[in-house]
Amino acid sequence: MRLEQQRRIQVPLDVPGVTPASTAGQLEALAAFLARPLRPLRGLLDPARLQAAPGDRYLYRSRPYGVAGWTLQPQVTLEARWDGEQLHIRQLEARVDGLGDWQDRLDFGLVATIRPLEAAVLEAAVLEAEARVWAEVPAAAAPLAAPVLRLALQQLLDRLERRCQRGLRRRAEAWLSRPAQAA
Repeated sequence: MRLEQQRRIQVPLDVPGVTPASTAGQLEALAAFLARPLRPLRGLLDPARLQAAPGDRYLYRSRPYGVAGWTLQPQVTLEARWDGEQLHIRQLEARVDGLGDWQDRLDFGLVATIRPLEAAVLEAAVLEAEARVWAEVPAAAAPLAAPVLRLALQQLLDRLERRCQRGLRRRAEAWLSRPAQAA
């Protein structure tokens, strides 16, 4: 059985001097920010727990957190690639310490995109993130596992939204505020 949740998040950026007339330069600057995936990933994830690996891959070990009485600590391998218009993030591997025997029965996934929005319409520089998370569990275990998994997926999206609104926003604003954005 597959449980899935999705969320779209708009991240308005507060950058002095951004006007509708300066949007083309802001879109280019946001594209340059996203073109190096480590920049936005450091805003979304704790930089001390994030490691670059060969081939557009990144390793991340989350801090432990609680869900429905369980203490979980995810470890993921991510692939992050810029295609010229948006940053694609895809989970390649995942392990969640703290699940015990359930670890081998569950499969988790995440795909996300981050892109600059056309600021001329919005009169501000804006990033948009869209994420889809899922968990797969054997049908026989679904009655027991589904409520906890739904809660875990909801909490994962809540954490991602907070990280977009705080860390990603802070890093993007700092990038846009630089005198000259080097690629």
